[in-house]
Amino acid sequence: MSAAKPFLLELHCEEIPARFLKPLTADLSTAITAWAGAQSLELAGLEVFYSPRKLAWRAASLPLAQADQTETQVGPPQRMCVDADGQPTIQGLKFAEKWGLPFAAVRFEQPAGKKEPCAVVTVTKVGRPTVDLLQEALPGLIAGLHVPKAMRWGNSEFEFVRPIRSILCLLGNQVVPITVDGVTAANTTWGHRLFHRAQPEPVVVSEPAAYEAALEAAGVVVSVDVRRARIAEQLDTLAAGVGGRVVADAELLDTLAEIVEFPKIVCGEFPAAFLELPKEVLVTSLREHQKSFCIEKLDGTDLLPCFLTAANRTDDPAGFVKAGNEWVLKARLYDARFFFAEDRKLALSVRMEKLQALTFQKDLGSYHDKTGRVVAITKALAKRLSLDEAHIERALEAARMAKCDLRTLMVGEFPELQGIMGGEYLRHEGSHEEVWMAVKEHYRPAGADDALPVTALGCLLSLCDKLDTVGGCFAVGIIPSGSKDPLALRRAGQGLVRILWERGWPLTPRDLCGVVLGIVGPKATKPAGETTAALLAFFKDRVAYQLELAGYAGSVRRSALAAGWEDLADLKARCEAMSGFADDPRFASLAQSAKRIGNILKDEIPAGDFEVALLVQGEEKELAGQLQRLEATTDQAALLGVLADLAQPLEAFFGAVMVKCEDPALRAARLSLLHRLRQAFLRVADFSLWQ
Repeated sequence: MSAAKPFLLELHCEEIPARFLKPLTADLSTAITAWAGAQSLELAGLEVFYSPRKLAWRAASLPLAQADQTETQVGPPQRMCVDADGQPTIQGLKFAEKWGLPFAAVRFEQPAGKKEPCAVVTVTKVGRPTVDLLQEALPGLIAGLHVPKAMRWGNSEFEFVRPIRSILCLLGNQVVPITVDGVTAANTTWGHRLFHRAQPEPVVVSEPAAYEAALEAAGVVVSVDVRRARIAEQLDTLAAGVGGRVVADAELLDTLAEIVEFPKIVCGEFPAAFLELPKEVLVTSLREHQKSFCIEKLDGTDLLPCFLTAANRTDDPAGFVKAGNEWVLKARLYDARFFFAEDRKLALSVRMEKLQALTFQKDLGSYHDKTGRVVAITKALAKRLSLDEAHIERALEAARMAKCDLRTLMVGEFPELQGIMGGEYLRHEGSHEEVWMAVKEHYRPAGADDALPVTALGCLLSLCDKLDTVGGCFAVGIIPSGSKDPLALRRAGQGLVRILWERGWPLTPRDLCGVVLGIVGPKATKPAGETTAALLAFFKDRVAYQLELAGYAGSVRRSALAAGWEDLADLKARCEAMSGFADDPRFASLAQSAKRIGNILKDEIPAGDFEVALLVQGEEKELAGQLQRLEATTDQAALLGVLADLAQPLEAFFGAVMVKCEDPALRAARLSLLHRLRQAFLRVADFSLWQ
């Protein structure tokens, strides 16, 4: 086994857009790993680092050379390699020469699959030094990285995300002298720009293990995870210092960690008068314009007139970073206040007609058309869920107003505030709380981790809006396939299923399909039957994923789905009940018996009734008695307990009873008994899929 040493590669570039950092490091990690495998080199402990100007990869160990490889090579038959006197023939000499060996090294054996002895040599292929292999491979691997928006600079034909300014490449303490676009690797790199104002020389990295410490001393924290952790710690400390807590934003935290080389958080202030703006407006404005966090009171209600932002340096001399951010932020907040005031000069309902100029989807029409469909869907479903006419009217009002804020200045500036601003404007107009709350939260859940709307009316409006989107798109042939889902229909469908799952409403996916296709019908380009089938298959996949999100075991999910999935309240109850028995060994036995019952009944058409008096053996009489008890049990948990108790009687039955016996009447009774058992099983699950 060859000795191994750590390996390090760093590309120091001009500023790289944050969205490219993680994909590029991941792609080259995959490429290096695949290359090492192809070269029979055991690459261990590969980790990645990146910052705005650096892409780096470090392996804990990489062999210094390939291991020698011994191969057996088979040549012509012995009779062709030596003559009658035992002297080598020209063919025999050529075979030995081919492998760089004297003829004396040739031996004659009969290899497997050969009918006669053949010439055989053992060839040892000496492993090459890893430095040489790296020097040959790395430039091509780097050049082969996929860059969505590549650049060329100067007269070079080389394309990359940004110009490469230096390369650091080490195997142990030895420099791997690769060259990429005229830049040759060394054992040096560059730290923070401010550091090099006082220290003009490059930073020397003596070995891979010294990489992080050497760069931190030069003002660069190369690990994005370390930067993220330090930022989070500083955010919490500074927020606590002003008596509040950070408004959590995991995406913004990731962004800050990617756009700075050295994490230093600065706390600034803005005029308290801006707190009259809705909380969401302030949070969004600070995040989008200044990449800044808001600070809220400890009870999570109102904001404090403070913000937290990152400075890409170790200090803030004379408070310039703080003052600069405060100055820019103040201007941004004046804009937001202007938008808020201008929007409120007109009632939200005035913007309804303007939705005709805003296209939702070319085949499905404008947002005005979509609003009409959502109102119709809401009316149909609200009447199924409530008999309160006032409540139904509020639901219809929320549906009419839901999309009007798309024509406001605020949503034009911050599209992510759609819905939220509509709710806020309705609140200021004095609308009923149920109405403005429903409008404000009807886009939720926006993802698998997002919370559902808090109010029942918000959930209903969200469901109707998502149902129109999914059903309408399916009706005109826009169906997700593979990784393609440009309109995020899977996300909308998952949100719809989550609402049904959590609210427990007596609405099935088939009910919803009937409602939406009846309303979207004039726009449809696909047959209703075909669309219904596609929608039901789509919803079944979303329901299966919901079971996975809920944390049910695989055996529970498979068996419960197979017994029926459209009644989500019933499905949830069955899964909850079965989860308590997921590890019960009796269900493994029951699963085997269920499979056996399925095999026996596969080609049979048994009757539903049978005469118990026809049964003759004790085991089948016992099973018939258990069946009566099973069919009389209605509670899910109790039913599963009875099913678990069936495991032993079923084993005994199959061990002693010949189901397909010669007596026609007895055979029919036994088949009917098993048929009734299977029907009772399917009230809960298809236990043949339990394992």
